Amino acid sequence: MWAGVALAVIFARIPYYFWTHKYVVPVIYVANLGLLLAVMLKGHSAQGAQRWLALGPITLQPSEIAKIVVIFTIAAWLKKYPIKSFFDIFKVIGIIVPPAILVFKQPDLGTSLTFGAVFLGTVFWSGGTITDILILISPLVSLVLDAFNPQWWLYFLPTLGVILLLFWRHKNWHWAIRILLIIVVVGANYGAGLARPHMWNLLKEYQQKRLTSFVNPYEDPRGSGYHILQSLIAIGSGGINGTGLGKGNQSQGAFIPERHTDFIFAVLGEELGFKIAFFVVLAYATICIRGLIIAYQSRDDPAGSVMAIGLMCMFLFHVFINIGMTIGIMPVAGVPLPFLSYGGTALLVDLVSIGLLQSIYAYSRSSKKDVRH
Repeated sequence: MWAGVALAVIFARIPYYFWTHKYVVPVIYVANLGLLLAVMLKGHSAQGAQRWLALGPITLQPSEIAKIVVIFTIAAWLKKYPIKSFFDIFKVIGIIVPPAILVFKQPDLGTSLTFGAVFLGTVFWSGGTITDILILISPLVSLVLDAFNPQWWLYFLPTLGVILLLFWRHKNWHWAIRILLIIVVVGANYGAGLARPHMWNLLKEYQQKRLTSFVNPYEDPRGSGYHILQSLIAIGSGGINGTGLGKGNQSQGAFIPERHTDFIFAVLGEELGFKIAFFVVLAYATICIRGLIIAYQSRDDPAGSVMAIGLMCMFLFHVFINIGMTIGIMPVAGVPLPFLSYGGTALLVDLVSIGLLQSIYAYSRSSKKDVRH
């Protein structure tokens, strides 16, 4: 805890643009890839996942550190090469793919998805359009629709084509090129739907159950739906005021699995009630809104602005997914709740992120004062 606070102060004091320097970014990016590779070779395993690396007396989770490193790298890239066309986006994809693959192989689906959230947010902030984002997420939409109802997927394909024809920004292209690109995008979505069964088999069995149990947890209440049902019971029994700290039947009786990490919000809801849970959510909303404001205020420096929006997206994704899975509206993805879930590396990364936001706020303001004077 105190080490994290110290790191937050240190990162707040260091100018944020140091981390996006052309000589610094490649070093930390490659070093982080090295740590991720080391996890695969000599990492510690727990509950079927190999995510931890022992460095002497210290145990690290490099996938958590990778979130910050990827944000640094994207910020440095987009400062030099902002998004001016749809094809510029694929250069940014090249940044997140190597760490995302290594993290996915651990396996750590939640962190892999975090990279995607950061990528979409920073690309949109740096010049991507809503239509660009739709194209990027459309294969995922096709996978989900095909899994739930293939007929919906077949309706989605022509609808996507019409939307791209009307709103895709490259209207200065020759009509034949536009039609060809739209056919390619729709064809890729058709291929994604057909490949769904094969892609589904790439996931571990427990990951498959996590992604499907939230739809109907009562279908397997003692198996894949157990986590969500126990969480719902805990939050519901807490009511407005809660049962009292340390007095929750579900949490203290160990009915809630992973109650110190993934499902810590269920413990909070049961023992402290809706009142405290509401203020916790409000605190997270304040952090995210503040991050958005800092990103807007530092827009004169793309590196700081993109870094701030990337950190905001990371916090927002973690909070939304974690709380969503405890109340049954999102699949269980193994995403920690910032500052509350147990985990040393995750807490360090959360506090460092706050320090970075403070650094962006302070140094962007000082640079504006220097310009005025």
